[in-house]
Amino acid sequence: MPSPSPAGAAASPPSRAVAPLRCHLLIGPPASGKTTLARALAPLLSGPGDPAALVLSTDAIRAEVFGDAAVQGPWLDIQQRLHQRLREAVAAGIPVIVDATHARRPWRLAITQALALPAPVEWIGWWLYTPMATCLEWNTTRRRRVPEPVIREMAAALADPVFGPSRAEGFAAVVAVVPTHQHALEPLLRDELARLDRRIRSARNRERHLELHGYSRLLDLERLLHLLRLLSTHPGLEAADPASRGALEAIVSPLPEGDLADRAAVFLRRLHGECYGDAAAIRNDLAWLAANGLCDAGPGRSPIRLAPPPDPRHAASGALGGVNGGYPTPGDGPVFQRLFTLLRHLLQQPFDHQAGRPLPEHLIERTGAIPGAYLSGEAATLRKDLEKLLTPYGFRSRNDNVRHGYALGTALLSAHRLREVHAVVSQAAGRLEDPSAQDLLAELEQRLQWGGIGLDRQAPVRAFANRSIVSGALVRPDCLAAERQAERLETAIVERRRVVLERYSAAGTFADSPSGLLLVWPLQILFHNIGWYLVYEDDSVGREEGLIRTERLDRLALRRSEGGNRREDGPHHRALARLAALLHHCGGIYFGDNLEAQLRLCSASASVRARQLTTLRFCCQGWSFAFIREGLQRYPIEHTRFSRPLPGDSWWHHPNAPHRLDPGPATDTHPYPVELDLPSWTVERDIDLRNWLFGFGAGIRIESPAALRQEHITRLREALAVYGEQG
Repeated sequence: MPSPSPAGAAASPPSRAVAPLRCHLLIGPPASGKTTLARALAPLLSGPGDPAALVLSTDAIRAEVFGDAAVQGPWLDIQQRLHQRLREAVAAGIPVIVDATHARRPWRLAITQALALPAPVEWIGWWLYTPMATCLEWNTTRRRRVPEPVIREMAAALADPVFGPSRAEGFAAVVAVVPTHQHALEPLLRDELARLDRRIRSARNRERHLELHGYSRLLDLERLLHLLRLLSTHPGLEAADPASRGALEAIVSPLPEGDLADRAAVFLRRLHGECYGDAAAIRNDLAWLAANGLCDAGPGRSPIRLAPPPDPRHAASGALGGVNGGYPTPGDGPVFQRLFTLLRHLLQQPFDHQAGRPLPEHLIERTGAIPGAYLSGEAATLRKDLEKLLTPYGFRSRNDNVRHGYALGTALLSAHRLREVHAVVSQAAGRLEDPSAQDLLAELEQRLQWGGIGLDRQAPVRAFANRSIVSGALVRPDCLAAERQAERLETAIVERRRVVLERYSAAGTFADSPSGLLLVWPLQILFHNIGWYLVYEDDSVGREEGLIRTERLDRLALRRSEGGNRREDGPHHRALARLAALLHHCGGIYFGDNLEAQLRLCSASASVRARQLTTLRFCCQGWSFAFIREGLQRYPIEHTRFSRPLPGDSWWHHPNAPHRLDPGPATDTHPYPVELDLPSWTVERDIDLRNWLFGFGAGIRIESPAALRQEHITRLREALAVYGEQG
């Protein structure tokens, strides 16, 4: 709920005994005539014997502080002096005209609602509707010219249909002015000033029926919405993994410290404006969100409770900033309740919809039992509220297709589906011993507990039979299979860092395994058959591409992660694309030891790729062929050819399966041929291919290439010799 402090509570009309001081805020892009209007307006604000109005110009303060109005300098220095002089003038009863662009809502709210003043103030906004062509023309006559893109950008911000100037920003009135020439301004301004009292009185009469609450002021309402959006995108503002840390540091770096309210205040200031960064108010906002179930994952059925409006005695003292200002549509209690009932439902049950039924009608039915929710027949109202709330405040992108329902921020799954995700992550963390999954599991279980989602610990319907042969608890503490080392490696991958690895000399070694220190770009960590492997690219001097290799994590140590050596996304993504091509063509994780051969296999030219492939042909007995023909995705299906059935065979195969080879004679012991087009290094040295193929023993007969046929014969003879048999 809003802060009880003066800067964070909603304003109420001042005591009848104290007439508010009327001050003025000029609004318009650069070169729109604000300074000219200020000069014409100032003499009209004071009667005989009254103190003259004070014009506070940010340009004048810049010249005073930095010696030149053209020097932008730190805005905080300008703002502090501006606010101090504004407070002094209000305390002395002097009307003030603030001459600045005020092109963005946070800049206006910083004065009309966030600034504590020593006496009640009625803010009048003077919005200059100066045509763009006129602004650009007048800009050429200024001593300090403003770049044209800046003028156009500020004019566009003022023209925004949602965030443009409005009475709801705390103005007692917003007066639109189309300036012409200085001599024509005075009668126009006199006429507008004469009508102000009646105009303000009429507006306030229209708002007497409103049920005001703690978030009736626009500043408090927007701070709550921005906070909810921030937390739905970055839950807890926690940098629990490298990707989350990177996303948060892209907003604020270094990451802020303190409790959640302190940290959220820093993010809201950076993302939306200083006026939204009141940590005390945010602390109360968090309590209100929790009390109303917006922090729970389970369906909320209780009514949204309105925060109480602030003590009107604060408003009477003027300590709350402007008075007699307008309110946004959700400033009315019933509107606020129905909106936040819907927001809570969408956070807790994302993508809730019913096929074939209009979404607004479905959402009304789903929330209809909650007091304060939308009533039957208010579908048009719900649709309008969503368009004015979800899209402008970033809960959904413009022009999103919502036929599947709405989802807010990271709320993408129901409680039931989250339990299923938990089961999958548990499998990866347990049987596969994935260090990342173990961290994710701990965080997920904590968040599910916080959200009130119980875990029944029932056995999953689907589970992994595979498991890592490497125990994370029994590996060398400095190897990449150890949890903390795995985190360092993941960070290096996410941040595109070059690293120095060491392959342990005592680890299992193949003929072409590298040794010693390796200078590489880590690409990906993947699970293959029995354990976790790092895919990396050698850092090749003088060229972008390097040889792509794999090695099991427990055989490697990370000796150095080079923060100063990071590469662009382009080379990294191209390396990942080559990795995907290699995995596809090789059917395993052995990619040879020749960079040029790898590049040819990954070529965009089909003829170049084909020249890198070797045809492996073998024939099968019936029992072995039954197993082999089931594995349609072991190797690329476009490079796989199976035997057709023999006459009289009754086994089934899909019409699109690659059964294109003629079978041998039925009298042959191995009548079913198979052909695979594989990279030459796969045929010559790949362990996975040999484990699979040779595992069929005498169930296959290799016909080509001759070297692999001879290797098969030799292995069979050696196995027989072990047992004293003759081949």
